[in-house]
Amino acid sequence: MKPNLDKFIEKLKELKEKSLVNLLKEWNPKNELFLKVDEKGNYKNFKGDTIIFFLEEEDRKKVLNIQKKLYSLLGDYLARPLSEKYFHMTLHDLCNYNITKEIENCLKNNKEKARKILKEVKSIKKIKMKSLGLYNGGSAIGIMFSPTNEEELNLLLDTRKKFDTLIKQNDFYIPHVTLGYYLPIEYNDKVRRKIYNTLVQINADLEIVLNFKNLEYVIFENMDIYKLQY
Repeated sequence: MKPNLDKFIEKLKELKEKSLVNLLKEWNPKNELFLKVDEKGNYKNFKGDTIIFFLEEEDRKKVLNIQKKLYSLLGDYLARPLSEKYFHMTLHDLCNYNITKEIENCLKNNKEKARKILKEVKSIKKIKMKSLGLYNGGSAIGIMFSPTNEEELNLLLDTRKKFDTLIKQNDFYIPHVTLGYYLPIEYNDKVRRKIYNTLVQINADLEIVLNFKNLEYVIFENMDIYKLQY
């Protein structure tokens, strides 16, 4: 059963608050981060495929401004800044090393199926997304977003559900744009408090537009290279 907009936003805010509170307790990065980033902040080989909305140029600039603020305050604890040209919002995760060791077979199985679904859902439709602030994603820091009305929420969730025929996703969907990955190191109380304060203090009040012409099936080689397949 799909949540209505108020419930959806309420759940997102709850998850955001929980992510921040965890920073003040005993949080350390998810194990998967160690597969994605080395201790020098370089991105490791981590192959997979995914369905994403690439952001429009105007919105990439907005996100870049927030990213710069974040790195000016927390750059010592973050991997190399993600490239502006690849800023995106994931609609549906598919294959990666967390799901299967048979990556090539997984990709081969998805490619044509994804093409057919994209052909069905590609359109001139747009969804306005409003930010709910920064949150701690476990492996990375991102800007959390929600659609601004019920119709657009339904469109987003219905489109996402179509890709469940490739690989089903049962987790609650958190629309977000990733700003930067953590370094895979141990974080003490002082640093976690600094991260918490930074995420709370940065004003990430912005709106972006998801354009369905920019919805794509891509293969990534690491967390900063996304290659179009069609």
